[in-house]
Amino acid sequence: MTDAFGARDVAGVRFRDLARDELEDVREMAARIWRACYRGMIPDAQIEQMLGWMYAPGTVATELASGVRWEWMEVDGRRAGYVSWEVRREGVDLHKLYLEPELHGRGLGQCMLRHVERRAAECGAPWVELRVNRANERALRAYRRAGYEWVGDDVRPIGGGFVMDDHILRRRVGTEGSGDAGVRAGRDGMHRRSGGGEERSGGEGGIRTPGSV
Repeated sequence: MTDAFGARDVAGVRFRDLARDELEDVREMAARIWRACYRGMIPDAQIEQMLGWMYAPGTVATELASGVRWEWMEVDGRRAGYVSWEVRREGVDLHKLYLEPELHGRGLGQCMLRHVERRAAECGAPWVELRVNRANERALRAYRRAGYEWVGDDVRPIGGGFVMDDHILRRRVGTEGSGDAGVRAGRDGMHRRSGGGEERSGGEGGIRTPGSV
């Protein structure tokens, strides 16, 4: 059975909020995934710099406190990947979507993507936006298959002589005129539920690589 986002149910999948005592766990998973999937795409030194910057426990704790939602995806009780996303006035930013490499090809990445899209729609957000390294061709193909369209580029120096060079992709999930009030109400609801909620979800499709760098 498919839902309004074109996703099929995947048995044994649930989403739950990252707990404060799991900051080191998400850092360790990120390191495994990045070193497996980005080696050869960006320099090793850049991988290590970005891991240290983006996944420092203090950085993640600050994001959680500011309202960024971090969630584990669990499959049959085992952590399989994670997402982080944020409700903004204009829509939802999908900051991170990562899946353990040995689980690629099972539709789980698509499941994660559709989960965020459903949450965005619940917030009244009109779209989900994300960034993908322009060299990550597999991820770009997968997101395009999922209905995401190019809306711009983001090229920024990050220190150490390195540059983040991303395409910006977006998919509409709400209706025109959903309005700021709906997004504000959704943001307030996300803050109220951010203490340890979980959601079972589904999806089947073709996201087989991490989403963005």
